[in-house]
Amino acid sequence: MRSTPPPAVAERGPLAAAAEAFRLGAAQTLAGWPVLIGRCLFYVLLMVVLSGLWDKVAAERVADLARQAPVGSFVLYVGATEWITLSIPALHLKFEDDIRGGALDVHLLRPKPYLLQTISQCCGWAFVRMLALGATGLALLTVSGRAWPSPESLAFMGVLGALGAVTGVLLYALAGLGAFWARRVLPFQLIVQKLMFVLGGLFAPITLYPPVLRRVGEASPFAAHLYWAGVQAIRPSLSLFLTGLAWQALWLILLSLGCVGLWRAGVAKVLREGIG
Repeated sequence: MRSTPPPAVAERGPLAAAAEAFRLGAAQTLAGWPVLIGRCLFYVLLMVVLSGLWDKVAAERVADLARQAPVGSFVLYVGATEWITLSIPALHLKFEDDIRGGALDVHLLRPKPYLLQTISQCCGWAFVRMLALGATGLALLTVSGRAWPSPESLAFMGVLGALGAVTGVLLYALAGLGAFWARRVLPFQLIVQKLMFVLGGLFAPITLYPPVLRRVGEASPFAAHLYWAGVQAIRPSLSLFLTGLAWQALWLILLSLGCVGLWRAGVAKVLREGIG
């Protein structure tokens, strides 16, 4: 009897599993629409407060700010960075629950790669959140009477924002994988979060920083997460877009390798010592 060769689609198993996990994550977020609406309302409240702050700063006619950007652009910058930040699910907590709660043993027995599936599912959650929060932000601009960003700026922010969200997912994945060595990942998550505030330029663009700190911030994964997308609201530029794209590509590769390395080291520890 002639053996039947395995179908070619089997070779694409991990990618197919990742795509299905992404679709599942998106569907789960849509199914939890009340939570999604609550997140959008929180975004509106946050932007009302922050726009009031930046409008007050602009009213003081600070010379350096006036030279760097047109009136109202800093509000758009913060709107872009918060749009990305609020789209990121708490992946670190899922890793903590699975690793510390003993659910990891079940996942390791399955043929599909747990790490890739979990990150892909989280990206599906983030994708739907970005769409909902983006629509909320544009509606808020319309209602408030503020000028919309240019089409060029919106296109650049959309691409860099999506890649920045994936960068943020990987940063929180690194924090969550610390659960192999620590009972709680909160300290790791807080370190990542605070660095996002400072080096990522969450509330203020890092162009306002001293030169040395600015260069450090621009080269960091936290700027790849937030700053390069947000700066398109201030100065839409093809050169800045390509620069941000290059930094994001670099950090997506490095962070992915970091996640794989931590995962393998953590699984080896579990198989050797168990969860301590």
